[in-house]
Amino acid sequence: MLAEEFFGRQHVGHPTLFYVDDDVEQELRHGYGIKEPLAQCVGRFLRLGTAEPYSALEGYRWRKRQQDKEGVPAFLPLLACSVMAASRMVNDRNHRATAYHARFSELLTGDEKQLGSQHYEPISRMWQVLASWQFSQRGARGLCTIPAPADLPSNRSMIGFAQSQALLSGADRSFMPKFFRSLREHGTSWPLPGETLLAQIEIRGMEQHLSKGFRNALQEEDSRPFLAKLIGNYAASWDGSDELVPTGVTRAELLVRLEAGRLSWVARLRSAEQKKRIELEHDVVLEQLGDTAYYEVMGLPAPSADTLTSGIRRDGDNLVLSRPSSSVLVLARDDVLGIWAGTDGFRPGEAHVVLAAPTAQRDVQRLLDKAATTGRNADTSKLAWVPQGWSMHKPVTFDNAVTLRRALQEVQGAVGLLQPPAQFKLRLEGGLKLAPSLDSHLYLRGGEPQVVLPDDTEGTGALLVDGKERPELRKAVAAGCSVPLAVLRLEPGRHTVSYAGVEIDFATTDQAVVEPKMTKVCGFTVVDGKASESPSLLVEQTLPTGITGADCTGATAQDAAPVMELCRRDADEVLFAAADGRLWTFEAPEQPGWWAERLPDTPAPLRFEADFHGIGGWLLERRSGRWKGRPVNPGTPKPKSAGNPRAWARAVLNAQQASVEPSWAAYVQAAKELDR
Repeated sequence: MLAEEFFGRQHVGHPTLFYVDDDVEQELRHGYGIKEPLAQCVGRFLRLGTAEPYSALEGYRWRKRQQDKEGVPAFLPLLACSVMAASRMVNDRNHRATAYHARFSELLTGDEKQLGSQHYEPISRMWQVLASWQFSQRGARGLCTIPAPADLPSNRSMIGFAQSQALLSGADRSFMPKFFRSLREHGTSWPLPGETLLAQIEIRGMEQHLSKGFRNALQEEDSRPFLAKLIGNYAASWDGSDELVPTGVTRAELLVRLEAGRLSWVARLRSAEQKKRIELEHDVVLEQLGDTAYYEVMGLPAPSADTLTSGIRRDGDNLVLSRPSSSVLVLARDDVLGIWAGTDGFRPGEAHVVLAAPTAQRDVQRLLDKAATTGRNADTSKLAWVPQGWSMHKPVTFDNAVTLRRALQEVQGAVGLLQPPAQFKLRLEGGLKLAPSLDSHLYLRGGEPQVVLPDDTEGTGALLVDGKERPELRKAVAAGCSVPLAVLRLEPGRHTVSYAGVEIDFATTDQAVVEPKMTKVCGFTVVDGKASESPSLLVEQTLPTGITGADCTGATAQDAAPVMELCRRDADEVLFAAADGRLWTFEAPEQPGWWAERLPDTPAPLRFEADFHGIGGWLLERRSGRWKGRPVNPGTPKPKSAGNPRAWARAVLNAQQASVEPSWAAYVQAAKELDR
């Protein structure tokens, strides 16, 4: 129930708030027909009186994970109880507003002293696992809103995750888009960092529209940091609509891409069901790019200073295409598209192109001066694709992730939300994997992966490889960047990486032989020493004596692979002059029936395919009285060996201006000799 309600497909591409209080819990139970209260269900699984009261729930989670590695972590009910406890943190006759563990223990056991702070660390890890899982789904199960471990106050480092989710009620969440819109209408550069948003709530006196829990957290010094992070995450994900997450509606993200010296749009749809073609209002059409999650966008005005700062939204059938307005655009190389495309945040160690509107240029320059390794000075070249009035920095790199995060916290404005993706656990990334069917962490020697360090410990400990600290890795660890293991030149075999008490292992090898898995074997059965005339599927009884495989020792090499060329449909004449003297005239095939359905009434001049199997020569096209030629494995012309040499020579001489390449000159010379 909790997985479907808070991490279901309806939250694709939207920020997710795991808010559960007593009223929400009752509403969900009644809606799903569950009689027993949530806390009572969870309480039956606790091992009270032991050092590890949540071990049964942790064990159940690991068993479920073995069955479904992509599924929602199975400890959501326990985390929901932790949020309920946080929602009850108010002053009363028995407890102060800060007394979290007493509330939590009372909720699950009926006794406020059964579960104390010394037992809570596993639940803190569960929150980090949940956040890490949500990031691994790349937005397909909602965008994570909980703060990173480094953002939590030290005195609330464990309970801060639950508290952050309890700070915004459903009513608060519904009010946020109205608040964001009121700020945008005054021409403020967008998005704003969380601290600025909280200050605006106070300046404008908007606390009266928010819940009592939010108002209390706003006044509490320890709660403000992760409250600011929470609001900042929502603002950065806002698509300009009056409703932050319309129920059941999927969001396609509109991204800017830079290709061939111009800016254009591309959409990314994080959904399990991806259609080839999607039509939206105002004649906007999305066409899927291959089998990727990206779509070509047609029907939108090109990215410009106006479209970037005002935001875009187009609705369709159960889908919204949107891009929040922003005064800063960051482009990085996209691994799938292979081009520069918009990104949500800076990536330490990688190159970026940074474009800034006039209202954000000062903040961008301050950030680059504080943290950038390259690209601090603005590029003054007048490039046509740069939005009018915007500044450009390239290539911008940040070699130190720790310095970058500190600078982003200090600098106000739209750049404050371009934090690197949060890392919640030690993990391996990249590398050249071999045979995942044998071992999911088996890598080619020399292609070892990189180690990604968690945010809460970055730069503060020793990274051990096979139990030893490696001096060549210290610089990357101190910078908080991904640590490359390939530089260590490890011997083949199993290896372990440990950091801050967490250990992961992997294996390297020079080669991996993977035997094919055969479920059906075809061959010739043998009866009394004689093979059958026709093949058949061999069963277990006939497989040992059957004849399988093939003898290729006497086989001759196949002809060269066919060459495909594209010919213009609007050409007046298309000829192919083969090297052996043959001449062909190509006719354009009829237009397929689906053209009328999927192309404009008057399509631009398109092309048709021509395949050449084991033959070489020149492809000639005449348009507007001029000939142009392209070689197709031309070889040495011998026009007397086949075909009609006279017709071949006339065609070549008529098109002798088609190319200046030496091989074409040889064809013209051979034609002149024939024409004498």
